[in-house]
Amino acid sequence: MTEKGCVANIKDGKAKVELLRNDMCGKCHACDMGSNNRMMVEVDAIDELKVGDNVLLEIRETSMLKATMIMYGIPLLFFFVGVFAGYAVAHIFGIDNFSQMIEAISGLLFTAISFIGIKYYSKKVINKEYKPVIKKI
Repeated sequence: MTEKGCVANIKDGKAKVELLRNDMCGKCHACDMGSNNRMMVEVDAIDELKVGDNVLLEIRETSMLKATMIMYGIPLLFFFVGVFAGYAVAHIFGIDNFSQMIEAISGLLFTAISFIGIKYYSKKVINKEYKPVIKKI
C-alpha cells in the first residue's frame, strides 16, 4: 500500500510525514482522534530529504494484516479466554448466581491485560516490518 505525504519535520534521523486520510482509514479516526483529515507518521529519514518535500510512503500489505490481527485478534481471543475462565471460576466456587457478572468482568479484565501486553510488546520490539518507508521523493 502506498500513500502520498509531505515532510513536516526532520529531527534525529526521523522524519514526520503528514498524510491525508484515505478511504480505508478515513472514518476510523484512531490516529489523531478525528480532529482533522490529516495524520502524522514517523519514518526513518534519508539523506536528501528536506522539510516540505512530497514523498511516497510504502507499507507492505502483509504487515498491515499482521498488525490488524495483533490489534484486534489477540484482544478478542483474550476476551473469550477471560469469559471461559470466569465461567470456570464461578462454577468451581459454587457462585452460579453471579456467574454472568463474573464472566463479563473476567472477559473485560483479560481484554485490558491483552492491550497492556500489546503496548508493552510494541514498545519493546519495534519491528521495521510494520513501519512505512520512503520510496520516492
